Amino acid sequence: MNTLLYYIALVFMISLVSNATPFFGAAYTVYASIVLMNLKPNASVVMLFIVVTALGAALAKNTMYLIGVALRRPMAKSRNMIFLRGLLRFGFLWLIIIVLAVIPGIPLDDYLYVGTGAAGASLSRLNAYVLLGKLIKSSIEIPIELTLLNTIYNATSTLGLSRLEFQLIFAIAFTALGVVLYKLDWWSMYNWLRRRISALPDIS
Repeated sequence: MNTLLYYIALVFMISLVSNATPFFGAAYTVYASIVLMNLKPNASVVMLFIVVTALGAALAKNTMYLIGVALRRPMAKSRNMIFLRGLLRFGFLWLIIIVLAVIPGIPLDDYLYVGTGAAGASLSRLNAYVLLGKLIKSSIEIPIELTLLNTIYNATSTLGLSRLEFQLIFAIAFTALGVVLYKLDWWSMYNWLRRRISALPDIS
């Protein structure tokens, strides 16, 4: 029992810290799966780890929201902030948050959480929707990773990369991609798309 509690606390802290540090959150379900392999778990223990990892990951995203709050004034006139506030009015942003929270390997949701803070979105609603997304993510990824972990590690070991090296490469790549996405004019792109798809609402 003490061993299980130790691993639960460990997995929670890994999920919290990795998601509070941009671009490293994608690995936390892998670490949870490694720990679970040591425990030889039953279904209830797997479910417990799913909930614990989701809680840690969701709580960590408050860091990104607070960064957005701190940057609210300099970001207020950004066309992308106008776009985000429009999405908030129509409720589309919450669906996007759930989808981005679920997508594995691409921690671009951090940029959206910064935007929600700057746009004045509800923090309680943000936490609820992020938690839902992270629960879905952990429910999908952890069982699959438990089954395929040995195969995955064998495949990556042929590249001669350690796990840390692999994460660093992806961190740099996603940082560059995130900067590019941040520089895009979402407002203009949405209006371009709206002119071609009349069903899309006007969020100006």
